[in-house]
Amino acid sequence: MLRIFAALMFTAAGALSGSAVSLRLRERRELCRCIGLMLNNTAIMIRCTAADVYELTGRLRITPGLSALSFIGELPERFEPGRDFHEVWSEALSAQEMPDEERQILSELGSALGRSDAEGQLSLIEGLNERLKRITSAREEAYDRKGRMYRSVGILFGVMAGILVI
Repeated sequence: MLRIFAALMFTAAGALSGSAVSLRLRERRELCRCIGLMLNNTAIMIRCTAADVYELTGRLRITPGLSALSFIGELPERFEPGRDFHEVWSEALSAQEMPDEERQILSELGSALGRSDAEGQLSLIEGLNERLKRITSAREEAYDRKGRMYRSVGILFGVMAGILVI
């Protein structure tokens, strides 16, 4: 009876480990979607209201769908003497765990916001959006192709280990 219980536990452990890896792929895909939403909202705010960096931060904080971008909550909503917005952006971004490609896009956005006219910022955002689309496509493909495989292989190895125990 103990061996059957151990076999079931190995099967469950294999399934959980496969699901965990698959979940990581899904989270990367979701992060890309959040960054895309952030870029689009930022472009709209710059285009329509010529919002400065502090207005942008305040509005992004309350934008639904950006929960994966926790660093936004660390950004200032108003000017603070002695604190450079771009340095605070960089520090907040470095504290959040994310893949390098996505971090690079957000880093470039943060270093450019408020440093040029609206057209220059919109042009940069458009370029970042194009790069993000390629990354998002790769993340979606990886999740679609590898996610199912990781879940299946996890279960398979768990069952194999369970059979070996029996």
